[in-house]
Amino acid sequence: MQTIIEKLPFLRHSPIHLSSLPAGTPVFTEGSGCGKIGFVQSGVIRVFKLSETGREITLYRIEAGESCILSMSCALSNPIHQASAIVEEDANVLILSTGDFQELIEKSHEARNYVFSQFASRLTNVMMVIEEVVFKRMDERLAGLLAELAPPHSVITKTHEELAVELGTAREVISRTLKEFERQNLVRLGRGTITIPDLKALLHRVRR
Repeated sequence: MQTIIEKLPFLRHSPIHLSSLPAGTPVFTEGSGCGKIGFVQSGVIRVFKLSETGREITLYRIEAGESCILSMSCALSNPIHQASAIVEEDANVLILSTGDFQELIEKSHEARNYVFSQFASRLTNVMMVIEEVVFKRMDERLAGLLAELAPPHSVITKTHEELAVELGTAREVISRTLKEFERQNLVRLGRGTITIPDLKALLHRVRR
């Protein structure tokens, strides 16, 4: 707890409490109100948009030292959340009521600067997501995601469904694109694994 307080000293004298949230715990849902603000001490929370057909797209992730701009916006001006969030990796979160958060923003210059920086960072993230969805081909987007996920030995243990959620598309589209990559010897598909023998070749192929 001390680490995040050192990183966000404006919380030092605020009436906060620590909450432990296991992976899979819903944090908030689209259309819900906001009664509290969370500051992540450890773990990861994923913020996503869900379509009427049940398709998801990841907007951004909240990690240590960060908070959620949707919750802050909800507390300051907008009465409801505009997306949903779920704990992706077991998280410890410092909780502050919206009333105490509003009072903190009024009194603390550091807190206001933190909020502005979070909004600027998240806006950039969301604009990048929009740019990818609108302007990039699916094979290029998938190759870029695989590059982000690739560990040192280039074996990825993500399911096709999980990749589809990340990119806001259907699982069938991901499977079809991966099959094409495999046909071109750019990936090797196994049960629950994707092996990338040459990451540079994959990226070069889809960006031509």
